[in-house]
Amino acid sequence: MRTVFLLPILVPLLALGGCITLLPEPPPPPRTYVLEAQSVERLQGAPIDAVIGVSAPGGERSFLGQDLIWRTGDTIAYVDGSAWSGRAADSLQQMLVETMIRQGRFRAATRSGEARADYEIRWEVLDFEVREETMTARFTAEVRLVAQGRRIIASEIITAEASVSDRSSSIASNALARAAREGSARIGMFAADAAALAQASDAEDDQARAASINR
Repeated sequence: MRTVFLLPILVPLLALGGCITLLPEPPPPPRTYVLEAQSVERLQGAPIDAVIGVSAPGGERSFLGQDLIWRTGDTIAYVDGSAWSGRAADSLQQMLVETMIRQGRFRAATRSGEARADYEIRWEVLDFEVREETMTARFTAEVRLVAQGRRIIASEIITAEASVSDRSSSIASNALARAAREGSARIGMFAADAAALAQASDAEDDQARAASINR
């Protein structure tokens, strides 16, 4: 009699045990890589008494998300099992701010909206990917330096590349980070030179107006 009463209990337990063993193992978590400024060379030139803001970059979502992009011809693929530690848009913005602070030309650099700024960098990321045909990581951005009143001071397309020696995700991420750091350094140089020229031009205009008034 005891055996009869135990069977209805044992059968569901055995069935449940079978279901558990048939479940697939979860995939391993993706490897995460960091985008950051690291070491930055200070720029030569007179200091610029101005605060510069850096807006969040625009561009295609594929470039600005957490995925690492590998391009072959006209085909874009995501590097499997790897990701940036945060959204590339946020990391690139912070990288540029830190780069310009360490370059030392401007009195201060900050993300747009955090403080009152005399100038602002507005930019769009056109390229942030590994290119199969040349085995290079490429960073390209269209950059505009804007003064108060939305007056465009200068604009330029900045490009930086880094070689990719192997098809591993770690080497690809390292090359992309190096290209982004070099691109940020070039953007900082462009902004500093353009702002210095703008301030010199404004000073000349002020002197000319003062001279005409004194006549």
